[in-house]
Amino acid sequence: MPTLLHLDSSPRRDSVSRRLSAEFADAWRKAHPDGTYVHRDLAAEPVPHVDHAQIEVMHRLETEGTRDLAAARDAAKTAEEKESWAITWPLVEELLAADVILLGVPMYNFSVPSTFKAWFDRVLIAPLIADPATGEGPLSGKRVVVASARGGAYGPGTPREDCDHQEPYLKAALGMVGLAADLTFLHAEFTKSEHVPRLAGFKDTAAASYRTALDGARAHGEA
Repeated sequence: MPTLLHLDSSPRRDSVSRRLSAEFADAWRKAHPDGTYVHRDLAAEPVPHVDHAQIEVMHRLETEGTRDLAAARDAAKTAEEKESWAITWPLVEELLAADVILLGVPMYNFSVPSTFKAWFDRVLIAPLIADPATGEGPLSGKRVVVASARGGAYGPGTPREDCDHQEPYLKAALGMVGLAADLTFLHAEFTKSEHVPRLAGFKDTAAASYRTALDGARAHGEA
């Protein structure tokens, strides 16, 4: 049976990215009643940032050229490393077990929330990195959907297109671990038009963008 791994990273309980990701998750669960659903709230329960101990383990994996996941599972040596690796490895296993990965990721200051970055820095271990020659890795073949909210507009042709360090970053970062081949972005833009006076003229544009993203979330969830 298929497994959906659903991550939310916005600290706002009723954020637009959470509403979009919830719409996808609800549609997916209806379409896959026997599937497994795993939800991780990275804001309510933040993943600790990478520490010295994890970096020591990761450097060892890279130096030794370790590609075997079973060997990586037991790569921690010292008590400090084992304590840190005990945080990382369950996150890696969740990622490996998923068939579909749903990421609720709003744009924060042109990029992604630190809550998401902390999670990704934990799971990006050497054995998961795709082979540069083939582009394939242990995570290849999984479907990824990003439910995104942006205060302004950052799409192609907009004045702030060059300020978008959210979608390009996610494409590059997910591509490192073979997760960019089947990657969908659902952007709801101009979300700040509701409370920022100078953006009030874009409320209709924001509403249309939200409806499109919401419809997309439902349709992709049902797929």
